[in-house]
This record gives sequence, structure tokens and C-alpha cells, in this order.
Amino acid sequence: MQSSLAPDILKRIEEILADVVHKELSISSAALMSPEGFPLVVQMAKEENAKIELAAAIASLGSLSEQVAERLKIGEYQDLVLRCGNGHLLVRRIGLVGMLAVITEHNAHLGACYMILDFLEKRFGNML
Repeated sequence: MQSSLAPDILKRIEEILADVVHKELSISSAALMSPEGFPLVVQMAKEENAKIELAAAIASLGSLSEQVAERLKIGEYQDLVLRCGNGHLLVRRIGLVGMLAVITEHNAHLGACYMILDFLEKRFGNML
């Protein structure tokens, strides 16, 4: 799928996500994908060949979260936190054009990871 985002914007997003993955030791991967599950930018410290599967799975989880929130009438979906034995997956919808996700190590401080998500949402919200 061809993104509607300009190549220079995608390049800047890629640089920002790479910076987060390389400088934040508790974050092992970060991705921006379309709500339909197409990877726009994926930075992974491991398993480089799983980008498409990762983006599709995260978009599916985000979509399911939106449906559940709507059906239960508990407000608008904001974030998804999937806590697993070896880490966490944090997913946030950014406007109508993107889903932002970070994968953390198991010992990550989730408060700090949320601050990073907030920062990325503001940066990307201005770009998207």
C-alpha cells in the first residue's frame, strides 16, 4: 500500500522512532501504522522480518478495543495495554490516520513509557 504521507514526513517519523528505540532501553520496538494495519514506519530492535505481521496484529487489537469501548459505552478508546510475561504492548490511536505502538521490556516503567507515547503523539499529530 502506498502511503498518502509525503516521503519527507515518513523519513522524519522514521528518524524519531529510531531515536526512541535506540535511546530508551526499555522500548524494544516502535511502529506507526494505518488504522487498516499497513505499516507506515516500523523500528524493531529484533525480528526485522515481522513488520507486516506486527502492524496488522496491532491494528486489529486497536480496532477491537474501539469496538469493545463503543459496545460497553465506557467512552472513547484511548490506549491499549497488553501486559505479557516478557514485556508490554502499548497502542494509541493518533487521529484518523494512524496507530502508534511501542513494545517494552518486561521491567519497563509504564509511566515513563506513557510519557514517551504522549511526546510521540504530539510530534506525529502535528505531522499527520
